[in-house]
Amino acid sequence: MADPFISVVVSAYSMERYTDLLSLIDSLESQAYTNFEVILVIEKSSQLFSNLNHCLSQHPYSRNFKLFFNDGLPGLASARNLGVEKSQGEIIAFIDDDAAASPEWLGCIARCFREDKKIIGLTGPALPWWEHPGLSWFPAEFNWVISTMPCLPRSRGYIRNAWGTNMAFRRQAFSNGQGFDTELGAKGGGKNGKSELVGEDTEFCLRICRQSGLNILYAPEVKVMHRVYRYRLKLGFIAKRAYWEGYTKAVFKYRLGKEISGAGVLSEELGLLRRIFLRLLPLSLLNLPLKPRRSALTILTTLNILGSTGWGYIRGMASARFISVKEAVNA
Repeated sequence: MADPFISVVVSAYSMERYTDLLSLIDSLESQAYTNFEVILVIEKSSQLFSNLNHCLSQHPYSRNFKLFFNDGLPGLASARNLGVEKSQGEIIAFIDDDAAASPEWLGCIARCFREDKKIIGLTGPALPWWEHPGLSWFPAEFNWVISTMPCLPRSRGYIRNAWGTNMAFRRQAFSNGQGFDTELGAKGGGKNGKSELVGEDTEFCLRICRQSGLNILYAPEVKVMHRVYRYRLKLGFIAKRAYWEGYTKAVFKYRLGKEISGAGVLSEELGLLRRIFLRLLPLSLLNLPLKPRRSALTILTTLNILGSTGWGYIRGMASARFISVKEAVNA
């Protein structure tokens, strides 16, 4: 697989992120790797589609950018499935509309797939790109709440699942018409996101690894930066995200536990819990006299997230026993 053709799928839905989307396009245009196309899938906002179409036509890029509107099922999973359908690449990569790729991003992706035939997908760091430096107190253990990566490994290794902000797969992962589960994933709620099951990336990875016998690779060199807006650190937003993360993982454990051991389904979360109780909380308590504000914020955030996630997990386990995943979305 010498210099495989890569399709980069990006979905967007709001004019609020228009400037961010243009920054992402610039970062893709600046890639050192040249054998790729970009599939832009817009939904909900005809104004965003029109503005982006005009921008691309007035400032033609040397890369192969293609623009589509998703008028089917709403949501990130559906938009990404449409992007896959319209793509031509041997490798299909995904990045969020409010992220920016490092100049070597695609080159590193191509190299990983060339070097390791035992992988069907890969992921890499999505480093927090704070809207304001004052937000950087947020504990790394909870970066998953703000769509960045928690406690990143320093070397390559196989992991349970890729993270949707920064991931790529061989085309065979989408064979036989399978794609992301449209009952899961964000539905374009933004700041006031409605209640929703999450984890379409996790479920997809568990499914394709089970079917193919191949692995998901974590590659620290496959880097992106992901914007963290102020609103994502508000207590209500954090609590809602944590609740639905717990709810979804309970549904996964119940649904997939018969095929994958319970520890396997929740292996990442169990490791994170150990880190929180054995390191984060003790250090925060010890530092309380020295750094009272930061330590207090960390402790309160930890209690908020653990409580919300735990309550969501309990509700999810109760619901999963009696209703389907589709019904769980509206529970």
